Amino acid sequence: MTQPMTKNQTIRRVVAIGMALLAAAVTAWRRKPALAAGIVGAGALGAWAAFRPGSPMFGPVVSRGPGDRPRAALTFDDGPGPSTPAILDALADEGVHATFFVLGRQARRHPELVRRMHDEGHQVASHGYDHGILVMRGPGHVRDQLTRTEDAVADAAGPGVLTHVFRAPHGFRGPATWGAARSAGYRMAGWTKGVFDSADPGPGVVAQRSARALAPGCILLLHDADGWNPDRPRSHTAAAIPGICAAAREKGLELVTLDELME
Repeated sequence: MTQPMTKNQTIRRVVAIGMALLAAAVTAWRRKPALAAGIVGAGALGAWAAFRPGSPMFGPVVSRGPGDRPRAALTFDDGPGPSTPAILDALADEGVHATFFVLGRQARRHPELVRRMHDEGHQVASHGYDHGILVMRGPGHVRDQLTRTEDAVADAAGPGVLTHVFRAPHGFRGPATWGAARSAGYRMAGWTKGVFDSADPGPGVVAQRSARALAPGCILLLHDADGWNPDRPRSHTAAAIPGICAAAREKGLELVTLDELME
């Protein structure tokens, strides 16, 4: 399988393409200024859409639920990993169900945790196989990421456990991402608010940021693992779960899975 493309590699390629488009626009400017402006505008718009998780330019993305019901969704990316058991323990203590966007690679490493997610009533969804960035990838590569993750989750917890919801790594998407996912029966998911728990700012900060973000229809982005360093824990996120759940209760919000939020 092709090596996963990192965020930095993707950004460098996009910048290189942008420079090439700019050079083409400069060349065309004297003779066809409208064409030159179109080249620059199209390049800028495409880059914006690729790196903005909620942008509809490369296909519809679920980034918020209905705002007329007192519900919000907790979602976790990049696992399962070392901190997933502690997060599952905390959610069980709170009586809360969440959505876990798992990596197929990690499902292979921790099949017992995928089984536990499902057995405890959480939604298991796809984050791709290896956390590689998809902006520059074609439809065949995207479908391979989805299929390999399906197989890993089925081997871990049985067929039908993986729901057909896909969140691209970092939320970054290219022109082929949505079409390939749709053809495989998936809908794309984003998020309403990320609280940058991946920077390990401390449990109190994670809880405070989450409390400020929580509102009817909110899809909150958290992490139960590290997509690029699978052995790195997310202990700050795990420790913040009780505070996040308490804040939701204070606001009168029920925390549910993504599918339940979108019912």
